[in-house]
Amino acid sequence: MPEYRITHQTIYRHGTAAGAAWQMLQLQPRQEAAQECLDFQLELSPSASDLSTRPDFFGNTRHFFSVREPHRELSITSHAIVRRQEPALPLPSLSPSLTEARNRTATLIQSGEGFLLEQYLCATGHVPLLPAAADLGKDVDPATPTLEWIEELGRRFAATFTFDAHATNVGTPLAEVLEKKRGVCQDFTHLFLSCVRQHGLPAAYVSGYLLTAPPPGQPRLRGADAMHAWASIHVPEIGWVDFDPTNACFARAGHIVVGRGRDFTDVSPTRGVFTGSYSPVLRIAVTVEPAA
Repeated sequence: MPEYRITHQTIYRHGTAAGAAWQMLQLQPRQEAAQECLDFQLELSPSASDLSTRPDFFGNTRHFFSVREPHRELSITSHAIVRRQEPALPLPSLSPSLTEARNRTATLIQSGEGFLLEQYLCATGHVPLLPAAADLGKDVDPATPTLEWIEELGRRFAATFTFDAHATNVGTPLAEVLEKKRGVCQDFTHLFLSCVRQHGLPAAYVSGYLLTAPPPGQPRLRGADAMHAWASIHVPEIGWVDFDPTNACFARAGHIVVGRGRDFTDVSPTRGVFTGSYSPVLRIAVTVEPAA
């Protein structure tokens, strides 16, 4: 089973000294059936004496801390070692049809057995249920086995949308992504969720890391990677199935899970406030590499 070493550094630089900072982090990889976090360490500068940890509603690990001294720079560096295996999936053709899956989902929710699934069918701030998003899957036969339906939807995304790191930002409305047909993994994941939820399948947002290969003949550059996002779809009798709409593939051993939630807001890697400073300059560097 492959092991990966992940280093994630976030630096806030202030033009004038911040008086204090209060921060919440979601950087620790999850413990899951296909994944084990073997080690996790945080380095904070300035240091914090009140660092605490607790799980959130979705089972993600959150860290909290404050810095009570004036500072011009806050550095947050996480180090993780993760063992990850290829998630097991049945043959797509053996999965229930989309019609069967959404009928069974509705029955589960109505009976009370699957009441937690309902939150993954609803609109959120980042995932409005836009008719144009539902239309992306309207011509796929609902008699198609669900996993094949997801694959076909992924192929349509790949043919329709272009990855462009400069086309959007974290506040870009989903309707604009649909119009531009350009964006990043966060945009494509929110759009995929909007489509899938409107077709009756509970779908969650996944935040994590993706092992990427350097160009042929070139060394791996440290700090050149980034956090990644993909979707997780609940299929009755199978469970949660992770699919990466940006790369049009089911999640593989290189998809390392950090957080699961309804949209990006639930799994934001860093969040907090500063006093005495406005609009700090943010720099992020991520390295994902096979552990020696």
